[in-house]
Amino acid sequence: MGFFEYFSKSQLEQIHEATLTIMETTGLVFAYAPARDVFARAGCKIDGHRVFFPKKLVEEQIKKAPAQFTLYARNPEKNVVIGGDHIAFMPCYGAPFVNDMDKGRRQGTLEDFNNFAKLACKIPYMDITGGMMTEPNDIPIAHRNAERINSSMIFSDKPFMGAGTGAKDAEQTIEMASIVFGSREQMAEKPPFVSILCSLTPLGYDDKMCGGIMAYAKAGMPQLISSLTIAGATGPVTMEGTLVVQNAEILAGIALTQLVREGTPVIFAGSSSAAAMRYGTLSIGAPEMAVNTAATAQMGRFYNLPVRGGGALTDSKTVDSQAAYESMMSMMMATMSGINFVLHSAGILEGYITASYEKFIIDSEICGMCRRIKRGEDITTEKLALDVIRQVGPGGEYLTNLHTFKHFKQELYAPILEERDNFSSWTTKGSLTMEQRANAKYKELLNTYEEPDMDKAVRKDLDAYMLRIRTA
Repeated sequence: MGFFEYFSKSQLEQIHEATLTIMETTGLVFAYAPARDVFARAGCKIDGHRVFFPKKLVEEQIKKAPAQFTLYARNPEKNVVIGGDHIAFMPCYGAPFVNDMDKGRRQGTLEDFNNFAKLACKIPYMDITGGMMTEPNDIPIAHRNAERINSSMIFSDKPFMGAGTGAKDAEQTIEMASIVFGSREQMAEKPPFVSILCSLTPLGYDDKMCGGIMAYAKAGMPQLISSLTIAGATGPVTMEGTLVVQNAEILAGIALTQLVREGTPVIFAGSSSAAAMRYGTLSIGAPEMAVNTAATAQMGRFYNLPVRGGGALTDSKTVDSQAAYESMMSMMMATMSGINFVLHSAGILEGYITASYEKFIIDSEICGMCRRIKRGEDITTEKLALDVIRQVGPGGEYLTNLHTFKHFKQELYAPILEERDNFSSWTTKGSLTMEQRANAKYKELLNTYEEPDMDKAVRKDLDAYMLRIRTA
């Protein structure tokens, strides 16, 4: 499938050169002294907490990261390739609240997190599970990372998201994963998880994110180096200027990973958007979010790196028409522009604040549709169907033709939720809205969920680890 391109090649080069100029002359703040030490040894100028990057150094380091890598699942059939022409969907991340039609909006719990892990495992369009799908507010803060990682590995046999909350949680994630997936050396060869580490925009990194970046890089673990610059608030109001700030932050983080361990897999992760100027808040349902997604996809290809962007994103507070059109706009742009890793692919409401059960199901349908579009077409004699067209001729029908029976399951997308029946049948079944059907569907999936098999000895060791954490 060809990619939609927002900028020309010469415009990308302009953005790249502007980015390197900012990195060299303005610099970025790194609050973490060990990170500044790494940069100093590499030849960067250091002034207090500010690091100034020579252009040659930046270009050399980004070339060391792989253009493509694989995440290895507990079930090998569910391994995920990141990069190239591949797209991977991963559900909601970072939401402190959850919402459903039965209980309304409330604080997330460990049960909610577990439910989302089970749904992500069971829905075929979700490639990666785990991460902070919702905050388990009923668990002590000191235990939350371990509980999330434990649930991600037990309730799903897909790759998962590791902690993005600092060096301590990064080390714990690596330690827990090694119980299931083998030694650090084995995981460096076949990484089972990916984590997201974010800049402190504009033009900075705090000590927690730097510590996490360095801990994962030392272990050779893949990570999204992510920037969320807000046009008109934490970045210039122009999308080009915001892209330069985003670019500088991501490239600085990638340079750090490669200086710590050359060849560490990274994902060029842009999630910038615009401020809602009337309110001074971030808008993730704005068309500028889609613009940035397209531009980020191009910049990732410019650097020959896997790229993250988009998602089923909305500013809506409920599952309504606004949530639908904003989410599809963002997901379609990610699909058409060549994004490889789509975080927030299912469930997000209210600008990242809330994870919705019903929207999780509806967005999964969007993912399935987008994956069908992304698949593209392979023109063959069989698909051109000239003999079939001649056979049926003018005024005929193809519904009962053998060619249709042979190919329809592979050619046509079969929705898990969408209502395509006639009006009379829809009325007979209760005239259910999409939201009502999604409510019933998520409950059906949870009621029929079966936990994936795990080696008994491994599960015993993991349970023993969690017992130590819970009773500490």
